[in-house]
Amino acid sequence: MDFSVATLNFLANIGIILPYVLILFKYQQTHSVNYLVAIIVFYVARAASVFGTKHLGLKASNYLLICLWLGIFGSLLFSITSNLIAVIIGALCLGYTSANIWPYYLTIKLHLSQSTDFKLKQMYWLIFLGLGLLFGLDFWLDLQYRLAFVLLAILFVIAIPAGHLLNQFSLAFYDEHAAGQAHPVKIWRVVIFIAFFAAIALLTLLRKISLTIALPYVLGIIVIAIILLNIELAADWKFMPANKVRILNRGFLLSFVLLFNSFFGYFMFGTKGMYLVFALYLLGFEGGRPLYLAIAPNKQRATQLANGGLILGHLLALTTIPALYAVGLLLIAMAIGFENPAINDSVYAAEKSDPDLAIIHKYRFSTYGGLLCQLCFFGLLVTVSAVNHLKLMAFFNPSNPALKSSYQMGMAWPLVGISLVITLINLYGQHQQASKDLAA
Repeated sequence: MDFSVATLNFLANIGIILPYVLILFKYQQTHSVNYLVAIIVFYVARAASVFGTKHLGLKASNYLLICLWLGIFGSLLFSITSNLIAVIIGALCLGYTSANIWPYYLTIKLHLSQSTDFKLKQMYWLIFLGLGLLFGLDFWLDLQYRLAFVLLAILFVIAIPAGHLLNQFSLAFYDEHAAGQAHPVKIWRVVIFIAFFAAIALLTLLRKISLTIALPYVLGIIVIAIILLNIELAADWKFMPANKVRILNRGFLLSFVLLFNSFFGYFMFGTKGMYLVFALYLLGFEGGRPLYLAIAPNKQRATQLANGGLILGHLLALTTIPALYAVGLLLIAMAIGFENPAINDSVYAAEKSDPDLAIIHKYRFSTYGGLLCQLCFFGLLVTVSAVNHLKLMAFFNPSNPALKSSYQMGMAWPLVGISLVITLINLYGQHQQASKDLAA
């Protein structure tokens, strides 16, 4: 059972990225159109699934089990066939699991912290090393990632007992808190939802292949998508009592660092730029909170330092000096890491009517922020490409570092500006709320 819980912990923590990486590697190896379609379907399903959950009226622990079973089914499909219909179904299953396994796992952990003394054992984290070595073995022996998908399916199977265990542990919590009701599906939102994610699918496809569509039409799709996104955002605005702008800001910053800069890193840092950006993010996200708490006398002062570092990080990200740019990204990642536990506690404490939905709402608003960043990013890219007579793929498959200044002035600086405005609005809102709480 310890191994099962450790495996579930592993899958919950890396589930959002591992299936995507495996499908992407499979496409890079085969260049098969089927796997390209699977990437698009997975990406859209992962982005969309967090908006389509909680319509069955089940408990968070039941949704977690659904994620595990869909993970088994999707992984097996990728391990045994490359048939187009099969990999599409597999991508839908893994996309839903990737979007929801961590939010529901975290929800149950928070439930258990309220009703039991359940804690993860330190040994549970050792499984990260062992399983990482197993996946590395697939890459090293060039087994065409079949072993990796089989292993992923086996891990989901191993995690099933842990899912049932957490379901049993959470019964005490649900004895005191009624499970949330099913949320009715509204037809007008379904239509907008389909239209929006169809646009996202097309824009994602444009990132992957040299599909020729007149840039004004692409820009029109982006504008329509932004309008639809804001309609969806307005419809969900009332469902979260507080922290909305705070979480939107988090999602925007995540996409700015991990999506935009994973590509722009080539122009700033060279061929290893993507890896450097990812390393800076991991270092900042994991080290930000312990570092600020270690150097500050109290949490309030640590928060002030993190916020100051976030603003300074934006300013450094405007520079043309790679070292300063790297420090800027690190400071932004540190602020995200510092804020994350506080956001989790805050949204969970603020949700009174249905605690199962607290973390799901967090990830919905974070996804809104991330999608807004992506749409702004793509809109700026289309504009820069049209003005400079460049192909869209020149940014995603970079080969000419001389384009750095064009992309920096036309894309990096505006994105930093938008992010800084959202950040300042967020910090002002937090300051106002703190003043009200102090007065009360």
